[in-house]
Amino acid sequence: MKNDSILTVGPSPPPYNGMSTATELVSKAMENRFQEIHLDTADRRGLSNIGKFDVGNLWLATMHGAKFLLLLATKRPTVVYVPIAQAWLPFLRDCVFLIPAKLTRRRVVVHLHGGYFGTFYRNTTAVMRWIVRFALGGATCAIVLGRKVEDAFEDIVPPSRVRIIPNGIPDLFKDSATQHQSSGGRTLLFLSTLMAEKGVLDLLRALPQVAERVGSIRTIFAGQWYSQNDREAAAHLLQAFGAEITTEFTGPIGPDRKRELLQDCDIFVFPTAYPFEGHPYVLLEAMAAGLPIISTKWACIPEMVEDGVNGFLIEAGDTHALVEKLFVLLTDDLLRRKMGQASRQRYLMQFHFDIFARRLCALFAEALDSVQAKHMTETP
Repeated sequence: MKNDSILTVGPSPPPYNGMSTATELVSKAMENRFQEIHLDTADRRGLSNIGKFDVGNLWLATMHGAKFLLLLATKRPTVVYVPIAQAWLPFLRDCVFLIPAKLTRRRVVVHLHGGYFGTFYRNTTAVMRWIVRFALGGATCAIVLGRKVEDAFEDIVPPSRVRIIPNGIPDLFKDSATQHQSSGGRTLLFLSTLMAEKGVLDLLRALPQVAERVGSIRTIFAGQWYSQNDREAAAHLLQAFGAEITTEFTGPIGPDRKRELLQDCDIFVFPTAYPFEGHPYVLLEAMAAGLPIISTKWACIPEMVEDGVNGFLIEAGDTHALVEKLFVLLTDDLLRRKMGQASRQRYLMQFHFDIFARRLCALFAEALDSVQAKHMTETP
């Protein structure tokens, strides 16, 4: 009989991104509750290498696949947990884990951390669709992040096996004030990978128009540039800024610096249109910090930010709407505080780490219990 252990696949930080954060939080949720075996699939070379086809990535995939097979054979886990990609090349890498787990009759739990999988599956080739169905067919459970993506596995995994578990994060601000008044309500924060699809250029285009109406503002951009083209486009926009606009680009930051920035700013701005977006951790961090948020009606974001309550939602790419909402929050101290308090409360009630951990561990316990029940019925 196999050990009642769970083999989790996923990258640990650094670099810090959504997937490495997700891996950390899954492992943290399992602490002292389950026997976890972790296969670390991190690429320490940086974010720019993720999803690319090159010799380095091919070598990493081969090494990770070999380690996975060794762990299957020696540790004999009962459940295998795999976060799955939303594009053909990364998904083929995931098959290195999914197919051996299926063929060795492990219980497989897959976790979709984005909102693009359904589109990817519908638009890919017939051969790739067959590979997806084969790799995921028979999965014990498929986790999605919200109602918006509940049908991502349609025609692949039965609806009864699809579970909604929104992201959750630990409370880093429970012992600190969240009034955000040190900068007089004039500091904006953008915290994510710096790429056009995440809205960094939209925010830069909006800032001069906002400054014309409200005067001096300060904006902090925290994160790593994804492409040289986006960086050059940003530099071109910055050349037209007047003295009333202060910008700071911090580069990649760690957890301590992130916490400081969230405490020191007044409004969190995230006008994303990133195709693979799901349930962004950065929004949960801003909510935990008690910040009002301006974001987009994209992926599961409307399930996190309630328009007019803890922030404003705009259409992706609508720079005019972004300017208007920034103007409203920058000029209304009472509304800014009210929305910040609503963000904090919404986080505590729906997206605290303890809620996430409870839901995830209940799912793992169910998977383990079903295996134990099967063994009992098969024992003479």
